[in-house]
Amino acid sequence: MAETAVDVIDVTKRYGYMAALKSISLCIDSGDFIALLGHNGAGKTTLLKLIATHITPSAGTVRIFGVDAFRDNGIRRKIGLVTHVSFLYNELTVRENLLFYANQFGIREEEFLNTLEFLGMDRWYNVRTMELSHGLRKRADIVRALIHDPDLILLDEPFSGLDSETCEVLVNYFDAHRGKTLIIASHSLEWVKKLCDRGIELHRGELSREFVF
Repeated sequence: MAETAVDVIDVTKRYGYMAALKSISLCIDSGDFIALLGHNGAGKTTLLKLIATHITPSAGTVRIFGVDAFRDNGIRRKIGLVTHVSFLYNELTVRENLLFYANQFGIREEEFLNTLEFLGMDRWYNVRTMELSHGLRKRADIVRALIHDPDLILLDEPFSGLDSETCEVLVNYFDAHRGKTLIIASHSLEWVKKLCDRGIELHRGELSREFVF
């Protein structure tokens, strides 16, 4: 029987009087590749941020690999997150950015070079982040998110604004890393269908339906 990677139990998230999520419950097994789907404002990004422990629920419980995500500070080491907003510093090179984050996890440079090369970022290693195209910066941000080899990978609109070649690189990379748990919030149904096994659709903060691709 598969281990449960993410267990969201009756979770609500309010911002003032507005409920971004309304009593959401879902279970994702370890090794699942899941697409979070829905229109803008459906609650996809809010749910990802809750699972990543970047925001706290107004009610309910989030468990990551069986642990209450908001009572165990160490759980973040098992999570890698890429959002709309890059976590890379513009004035630093790709290498300097990655070394900064690697040092936080006690990771040596040689431990993430394979990921860098797979995503085609080795030739841009000593270029400042501000000089990268949108697609190259996205690749560098994904290396940053995976630098500590997380078991749970959360991606918010990873294919947005990218050319087909870069999208293909990302699909190939994650497809080669089956065994991890992957949750992608995306509007790019064409690309998530190439990668994900199951879709979870949200509508106005509520779970609308679940289906297999």
